[in-house]
Amino acid sequence: MLTRSDKILIFGLLTFACFLFIRPFFASSEVNEVLIKVGDGAVQKLSLRIDRKIAFEGEKGRVVVQVKDGKVRIVESSCFQKICVNTGWIDKPSQNIICLPNRVLVTIEAKGSSKVDAVSY
Repeated sequence: MLTRSDKILIFGLLTFACFLFIRPFFASSEVNEVLIKVGDGAVQKLSLRIDRKIAFEGEKGRVVVQVKDGKVRIVESSCFQKICVNTGWIDKPSQNIICLPNRVLVTIEAKGSSKVDAVSY
C-alpha cells in the first residue's frame, strides 16, 4: 500500500515531469532574429517583432520574404518547383527555409544562444 508520503512524492515527480515536457512550447518569449543568406554572404538580419516584406535577387531571380506576427515565410520565388514557397511559416529557432536554385537560406536564430547545437564524436 502507498502511504501519504509516497503519494505526495509521486504527484510531485509527475508535476515536475509535466513541467519539463510543456516548458519548451512556451519558451518562445525571447526575441528571435531571421538571417537571410544568398550564396555565401548574408543579405540581412531582421527582428521577428517588426512586420515587413523584403524583396531581393537570388542566383536565378527574385525572392520575396515576409515577416509577420513573429513568423517568417517565402512568399514568392522564381524557382521552378516552389518548394520554398510551399514550406510555409516558420517561427522556432533553428528552423530553415531553403531555396536551392536561388541559393537562398532563411533561418531563425535565437538571440543570445550559442551557435553549437550538438557535438558528436
